[in-house]
Amino acid sequence: MSLPNFLIIGAAKAGTTSLYHYLRQHPDVYMSPVKEPAYYTSAGEDPGPVRSQTVRTRAAYEQLFEAATTERARGEASPQYLNDVTAPDRIAADLNDVRLIVSLRNPVDRAYSSYLGRLAFGAERRPVDEALRRGTYYFDSSLYHAPLTRYFARFDRTRLKVLLFDELVADPRATVQQVCDFLCVDRHFVFDTSVAHGAATAPRSPAVNALFWTTAHAVRRYLPERLRNTGVAGRAQRLLTRRPEPLPAAIRQQLQTDFRDDILRTEALIGRSLAAWLT
Repeated sequence: MSLPNFLIIGAAKAGTTSLYHYLRQHPDVYMSPVKEPAYYTSAGEDPGPVRSQTVRTRAAYEQLFEAATTERARGEASPQYLNDVTAPDRIAADLNDVRLIVSLRNPVDRAYSSYLGRLAFGAERRPVDEALRRGTYYFDSSLYHAPLTRYFARFDRTRLKVLLFDELVADPRATVQQVCDFLCVDRHFVFDTSVAHGAATAPRSPAVNALFWTTAHAVRRYLPERLRNTGVAGRAQRLLTRRPEPLPAAIRQQLQTDFRDDILRTEALIGRSLAAWLT
């Protein structure tokens, strides 16, 4: 039986895709070929715009790690774990000595990036001011204090590594070296961090983009399994997207006010300054 000994648990849109691709370069790190199996999430967790690769059976999950041989660190990256209420207990029950990596991003930027992601996949049509209000998925999944508290209560702090997205962007190599130390693998391996993965985009035409994904999902149902998850639709869809506009200043200011209390509580919990998020 082969299971992971570390997990990247979130937050979504906080550099987890880049971290996944960087770590899989290391000869002593084995990463699941499926980036987001989300095995330890509950059935009720919000699945996001595309979750066709979610793994639900134990046999299928173990199969993801069958190819691991001598690698010291074996892991996967499912950012859904951070906000799933049941995930900490499920992970603790299954993975006794697991190490957990969390990457946190300014909640305003994280919420907007999440919104853009769903907009690009045709899963969101509301205007941004409506979609990012208190009580929406984007807002609530950007509150870090409660989910982090669940993990800190369930796992020894030495088993959790908290990263900041800004540091990953500013110096990805140094940040990945910190992760190597945490995973007890050679930090001197030379990573190629020249490409940032998972950057947000916006549809050139929301109507055309939505029609594209409606058609793509309908066609997918009739394709044989071997022709699914090839990434063809994603590559084609890039032609329909562009670089997103900045979040309007008035909306940003309101969100900073709304997130302020949670930022301060998160800062106290992790023992790191998050003052840059408040300005």
